[in-house]
Amino acid sequence: MKLMLRQERISRGWTQQYVAEKVGITKSAILLLETGKTKPSYEVLVKLLDLFDYDDPRKLFDEETSE
Repeated sequence: MKLMLRQERISRGWTQQYVAEKVGITKSAILLLETGKTKPSYEVLVKLLDLFDYDDPRKLFDEETSE
């Protein structure tokens, strides 16, 4: 499953810096998450779900992509 952070962020007109500040991580960490070079910790995932106002974690992932 691929994290769809970039698409969700762009659809809302948010910058990487904005998301990073709201979640409490660096802009570089957002870039790594968006490119799939790292996966979010549970804590970061919960903060992302809250930021995007999602109650289901699957909404942040592309279900068609398998790993």
